[in-house]
Amino acid sequence: MNVEENKNENNNNLEEESAVNSQETINKGKKDKKNKKWKYFLYFSIVLIVTAAVLAYNLLQPVQDDNAELVYEMIPYFVQTMRYDYLVLFLGCFLCFFLLNALSMYLYAKLYYRHYKFHQAMAVQAIDNFYSSITPGAYGGEFAKAYVFNKQGVAVSNAASILVMNFIVYQITLCLIGLISIVTRFNAILSIPAFDLDIVINGAAIPPIPFWVFIIIGYFLNILVTILLLFMSLSRRLHNFVINKLITFLGKIKLIRKPEEKKQSVRLQVENYRIELQRLFSNIPFAILMFFITFLIICLNGLNPFLSGLTLGGFENPTEDINWFLKIYDSIAFSNFHQMVTGLIPIPGTAGIAEYVFERLYGSGGGYFTDYFYSLGGANMVLIFWRMITFYIPFLINGIVAATYKSRGLPLGERILDIPNKKTVVTLSFETIDERKESFIEQQEILQENKQKKLEEKELKKEKKEIKKKNK
Repeated sequence: MNVEENKNENNNNLEEESAVNSQETINKGKKDKKNKKWKYFLYFSIVLIVTAAVLAYNLLQPVQDDNAELVYEMIPYFVQTMRYDYLVLFLGCFLCFFLLNALSMYLYAKLYYRHYKFHQAMAVQAIDNFYSSITPGAYGGEFAKAYVFNKQGVAVSNAASILVMNFIVYQITLCLIGLISIVTRFNAILSIPAFDLDIVINGAAIPPIPFWVFIIIGYFLNILVTILLLFMSLSRRLHNFVINKLITFLGKIKLIRKPEEKKQSVRLQVENYRIELQRLFSNIPFAILMFFITFLIICLNGLNPFLSGLTLGGFENPTEDINWFLKIYDSIAFSNFHQMVTGLIPIPGTAGIAEYVFERLYGSGGGYFTDYFYSLGGANMVLIFWRMITFYIPFLINGIVAATYKSRGLPLGERILDIPNKKTVVTLSFETIDERKESFIEQQEILQENKQKKLEEKELKKEKKEIKKKNK
């Protein structure tokens, strides 16, 4: 009787414990949802408030001529004189930019899934753009891509492969274009107005910081990460030196916390990079195609300031000829500098900093547009117009896609993703590294088998030809 009572008591305790755990899980889920909403509210607020402040600041600036008009009073003039044929060209180029990004995702996915559709890649790109716009450092975009890919039927390991391959191709292409831009337009960089801090310490004013300093720092950080990962993945000696000597030394002088964890992280990241680099370059024609598409993507994105000015009449100058090639080239080069500098400051949607850097590069101090255009408040108008076409309107459209896109029975509650941090995105690659190693080995075996079959088929054709010749 005592045994039965003990059993009943244990069962009751287990039931109570299970109920408590279930309730705790429900409460945690509710808390996570609240935290998710607050994060979204915070990031949306930052983007909206900063955007409103930037718009107000630019529209309330005085026009740079003798009259007392403000920039917003010149809007009717710019609407009347706007070249709508160039506006169509601008919108068409921006649409091509989006479609090429989607095409790159489509081609990467086709490596793994023959029946993957282009409209699925368009959805992936739109959702990526939205989450990149509302997360600091655009970390949310990569995670969103992997999530949507997975909901479309792409395995998480394959989605991680796509992200890493895309990162490798994009970074290498961006660094090459950046190097060419800096070398060929260094004089133009020196002429960009300096960054004036307006800070006084103990009666001494801090001198303005040359703008080229930020460009070089941004480029240096980009190329350092790219080259270091590239060479570490190709050279075991460099890999071992960085992990065993450099990180250990930096840990001893207290520049790196938890050096053993850092070693493991770097080791996994390099291995991750090595796998996808080998996968990418095992198919040279595909790699060349992806580098070419990425080159077009960066160049099309770089044309946006030029097309903005062209639409608003920023180059109309009857007194002298315009070097159109140089204007187009400078637009692409300066856009590359813009990306380097804004990448240093992780603000959602680069709100505020994107506009400030644009004004430094293309404002009246830089002299990219004609003096007459600047005298009408053109610097402020082209900034607002450029940002509206390339960020404000796409932000709304991509947000609608992100909120309404449904694939393979995705519930409504799961369409709004958790906003991840950088560690979450990196962890995604690390967790799937073993699966991707196996898939790479399988792909290599399949390629080898296909090559062997082709050789056998050629030999068989030769034998048949020889037999036919003998019979004749």
